[in-house]
Amino acid sequence: MNITKLLSLTGLLLLAGCSSSSSLNTVNEIQNMAVPVVHAQNTVSAESSEVTHCYKENATRLSELQYSLKSTMLKDVKPSEIFDTHSDAHQVYTALSKLEQISAMNEAYRKEGNMAGLQAISEMLKPLNVAA
Repeated sequence: MNITKLLSLTGLLLLAGCSSSSSLNTVNEIQNMAVPVVHAQNTVSAESSEVTHCYKENATRLSELQYSLKSTMLKDVKPSEIFDTHSDAHQVYTALSKLEQISAMNEAYRKEGNMAGLQAISEMLKPLNVAA
């Protein structure tokens, strides 16, 4: 009976560890991304359904990533951890800042009708995992 409980507890701890490392991998991927700066020669009307659709998909994806990182990685964070450059919390806040930059570019590309920029953001976000 005790062995069963011990194995169950070990399994749960391993699963929790895998979830955390997966989130840290996503954080590292986000931190290493370059915010796409695309100067399109041919722009589309900002009201175009194609521009609006791509913008909304990007905005939803960015929102999901932000929510996922906040809900999985920032529970019970102490203020001192945020400023400790070696802490996971600091790394998450850095990644969230990068996502905010990408979100601002997404908005700018929508206003410009820059479909190439919106598509660059979409392609950049595709490989990122959301653990929500």
